[in-house]
Amino acid sequence: MIPDSPLFLYGFLPAALALFYVSPAGLRCGVLLAESLAYFFLADATGLPALVGATLGNYLLGRLVGGAAGPARRRWLAVGVAANVALLAWYKYAASTAPLGVSFFTFSAIAYLVDVGRGRVAAEANGWRFAAAMAFFPKITAGPIARFGPLLPELAAPRPRLEDFREGGWRLAVGLAKKTLVAGALAPVADHAFGRAAGLDMATAWLGLVCYTAQIYYDFSGYTDMAVGIGRMFGARLPENFDHPYIAASVREFWRRWHMSLSTWFRDYLYIPLGGGRVAPWRVQANLVVVFALCGVWHGATLNFLVWGLWHGLFLSLERTRLGALLDRAPTALRHGYLLAAVMLGWVLFRASDFAVSGAYFKALFSFSAEGFDYVWMVVATRQRLAALAAAVVFAMPLGELWAGFCRRFGRAGGAVAAWGRLAALAGLLAASAMAVAAGDYAPFIYARF
Repeated sequence: MIPDSPLFLYGFLPAALALFYVSPAGLRCGVLLAESLAYFFLADATGLPALVGATLGNYLLGRLVGGAAGPARRRWLAVGVAANVALLAWYKYAASTAPLGVSFFTFSAIAYLVDVGRGRVAAEANGWRFAAAMAFFPKITAGPIARFGPLLPELAAPRPRLEDFREGGWRLAVGLAKKTLVAGALAPVADHAFGRAAGLDMATAWLGLVCYTAQIYYDFSGYTDMAVGIGRMFGARLPENFDHPYIAASVREFWRRWHMSLSTWFRDYLYIPLGGGRVAPWRVQANLVVVFALCGVWHGATLNFLVWGLWHGLFLSLERTRLGALLDRAPTALRHGYLLAAVMLGWVLFRASDFAVSGAYFKALFSFSAEGFDYVWMVVATRQRLAALAAAVVFAMPLGELWAGFCRRFGRAGGAVAAWGRLAALAGLLAASAMAVAAGDYAPFIYARF
């Protein structure tokens, strides 16, 4: 069961919401825990023991870290971090299969233990509430990486308001549309290009790369929108994960806008402990390379992911030199073009199945050959997919600010138009997404495998 499946949308989610709302506030935490375990069982029954074991282990470790002081606290914290890293490494790089969301719930657990060790969060005494935060089903498949400090109090006795349900429903609809109408439509074009072992022409390679660039953003941000929306309907505010990353004008800015819960995790729990920006310039650059090498390894054990992480670490390091100062003074269009080129070429490493495929794809991108593109243009690049690509370009921009400006300018009348327009958009998105789901065009969430 996945969040954009009919079973989830028309069966599990309505039943979970109904049971949650008819339950007394004091019992809702337990209801959420039961629903989260049921979701995990339906989505990945074989991985459930790993989640249960990680939850119990981190609850006990949190109590040990919180109850100790001085060297003993540091020792228990080291044990807890090492245990989570070992669990993640085993399932991602040694075991034949990985439990659903293992990268996300282990990173959340590490953040919790470190925050307890630093005295920023009190060790949670209520095991049921801790388990509910660990397994909270809206975020379990692919994040975002939620910090337990804000989440635990919200799960104690959640009382969502009508505004929460309305805003949550809107985010759910937007996320579902991103996944089904945009990412789902572009996936076949990207798959066709990256799936060709030989004979890939330059035009097809660039079209496939552009489509994948849009697909991964709308797929992952669509899941985040759904997770944030569903979480809010249950009275919990999950962290935002994206802020229009493709409008960035540097790799630094891109990582402040892309997968923000992961980038801030690496900043707070790895980059700053390594010295952050307080050390010598060469150390800062080395720290950035190390952090993003580990970011690449977090995504997968293949050479491609490591090089992808090093690729971003290299650009971040260069932007800390005089080249970065020159870039800051360059025209905005040039800076934006540089960012898109750096990120898109990096996506080749991220998407290709192995280093040989990525090498062949890079060669095709600059082959100056269009042989075979006629077939792609006539058969693969359908009108629906080209329309989805055009929509992807338009909605990658922060149009919400323009809409808010319109509403402010026209006062009460603008507010009424906005309300009715949003209702019409909600109905249209849900209807179109439902038709796409019913059609059975399935493309798994890209980040569900991480």
